[in-house]
Amino acid sequence: MEIRNLITFTKVAEEQSLSKAAKELGYAQSTVTMQMQQLEQEMGVSLYERVGKQIRITREGQELLQIAAHIIKMSQEALQIGRRTPETVRGSLRIGVLEVLAGEQLSGRIQTYLEQYPEVELDVRTGADSQELLEHLRHNEIDLMVTLDHYMNDSMLVHAEDRREQLHFFGATNGSLAGRSRVRWEELETGPWVRGNRDLAWEQELEQKICLPQVRQVTIRDYRMAAAAAAGGAGYLFAPDRAVEMYTRAGQLAAIDYEYPGAEWWLQTIYHKNKWLTGAIQAWLAMSGDR
Repeated sequence: MEIRNLITFTKVAEEQSLSKAAKELGYAQSTVTMQMQQLEQEMGVSLYERVGKQIRITREGQELLQIAAHIIKMSQEALQIGRRTPETVRGSLRIGVLEVLAGEQLSGRIQTYLEQYPEVELDVRTGADSQELLEHLRHNEIDLMVTLDHYMNDSMLVHAEDRREQLHFFGATNGSLAGRSRVRWEELETGPWVRGNRDLAWEQELEQKICLPQVRQVTIRDYRMAAAAAAGGAGYLFAPDRAVEMYTRAGQLAAIDYEYPGAEWWLQTIYHKNKWLTGAIQAWLAMSGDR
């Protein structure tokens, strides 16, 4: 049953005339007649009778009119979903973010989102590693996850946004390796090292590479605190650029020019393939700008 036939039938009942309904809808009268015949064949009953030049709606037709009014109203509301202005996007949005990414860039995007969609209830939680966020996603405890890791291939996951991200070795700007045009690994591996959350993929990869018990290593799971310690000369830190941006911008930390022969790292926004994308979710994904 086509909605356009229900709309035509409603107009025929309103005008009590096929020709007047055709004129109102911009159809040829033959089109209106054909649509009414299709509707009657589908219903298996007569929906109207001709009384002179006028149309009289049958009892079955009156029943259909009541139902048609609801169907047409619901179809119109459904069409408005994609036409909403920011002010009409409402509901909730739950985002899980890798803890190390919870910095100024993401905060800026959150602020912009809240300004554009004031009726959305936003819930942002952080996770220590990607696996923790994945568990929340699989149990429908969050709608989206934002993580930095190896590219996550999983048939149950949909990648909404992906971008290569840079990780570097950082040291205090007044350190011996700062400002060097090129640094050898042998110079780095002597340490000391400031280590972040060792459950993260790049920390585990680094663990396999240095693997030297005689090298002093200080573990600080909070990357902001780890960056502060490295800026104070406590040791070298291997981290995403955005995790230490406050200290590099202030000139307290400098990237050490060494090309790390490790894996590619991807900044990824992911949702479960069975997730219904609400207006609030689509609005977040449609936003331009950095995360």
